[in-house]
Amino acid sequence: MRKYISIRKTVAHYIGRSDNLVYYRTTGGLYWKVFTDFAPAFYINGVASSSSRETSFSLSDKRHVKLVVAVLSSDVFWWWYTVTSNLRDLNPSDWKHFPVPESAMDDPEIQRLGAEYIADLRRHSTMLVRNQKSTGKTETQSFKVQKSKPIINQIDKALAPHYGFTDEELDFIINYDIKYRMGQEKS
Repeated sequence: MRKYISIRKTVAHYIGRSDNLVYYRTTGGLYWKVFTDFAPAFYINGVASSSSRETSFSLSDKRHVKLVVAVLSSDVFWWWYTVTSNLRDLNPSDWKHFPVPESAMDDPEIQRLGAEYIADLRRHSTMLVRNQKSTGKTETQSFKVQKSKPIINQIDKALAPHYGFTDEELDFIINYDIKYRMGQEKS
């Protein structure tokens, strides 16, 4: 925790009014918080719409979008989120106050991995169909983040030097809560 709080810059430092959007769900998702650079597909009775649980924020620099998606999709963020949040909702304060070293914001490897992660999310997504009494038929783009865990591990490894994590600390973060996040049964 000391390594996190010693970092002066947070995601909030990179926010600015623009069309450089990062999308996320405010509730749901259980053990995965899903961030994307696109609005997930959502339909009500066949008409394109947006979910009331989906929101976005904008970044001042377009180069930072995929990078911030990578950072907030990492296990490095997940551990921070589990110790600083209510674990039910994803409030703006949960991601705004997340410390991000300036050096990470300029790392081309994290940028590349962010693009790879987003493409993998799209590839493994499916449309979840529900029929609800009050709304009717809803179709929501659903993500299988577990399938992208190998890329998330690479993101964590790329972030580790920026945070000054030892190999042991990185191993702890990558494997933190793993059996629940991967959907494995309790032993």
